[in-house]
Amino acid sequence: MEAAEIVKANYDEVPVITEMFEDCKAYLESRGILQWDDQYPSQEYFEKKFAGENLFVLKRNGEIQGAMVLDEWQTPEWESADWTVVKGNPLILHSFCVHPSTQGLGYGGQMLQFAEDFTIEQGYPALRLDTYAGNMSAVRFYEKRGYKRTGEVELTGKPEGHEKYYCYEKLF
Repeated sequence: MEAAEIVKANYDEVPVITEMFEDCKAYLESRGILQWDDQYPSQEYFEKKFAGENLFVLKRNGEIQGAMVLDEWQTPEWESADWTVVKGNPLILHSFCVHPSTQGLGYGGQMLQFAEDFTIEQGYPALRLDTYAGNMSAVRFYEKRGYKRTGEVELTGKPEGHEKYYCYEKLF
């Protein structure tokens, strides 16, 4: 694996991040995985997350190859999951993506490790996320990394037949 760095995104990188997500979306759709829709994630979404200093990118040789958002926002549908009661707010991982051309090279693991380290450094008790139940590569990825499945939820607004998401958490 070539060396890569994970840093907070710059505002002028938002269009590049949006384009990368479009590439990822097309790749997933070609495999029958409708993880994202036309509204999420969008350039406007990434601009908002950038403003909150929650948008991180993985750069390899200076080029963006991955992105993720780390913040405290939880979708209301998560209320039905069997989360562990923790003291304080958990950190949430959103919009986690590695460009299809560099998938399988360990960058996803590097990004998830960064998110876990950031969770600990910032004093959060847990890192939580969800993933589309039909994306078995992602399901295996999180479970292999020690994430506990806390339930499954139906996310409104997702394409028909692609609403079921698994919730995961890791405690620190």
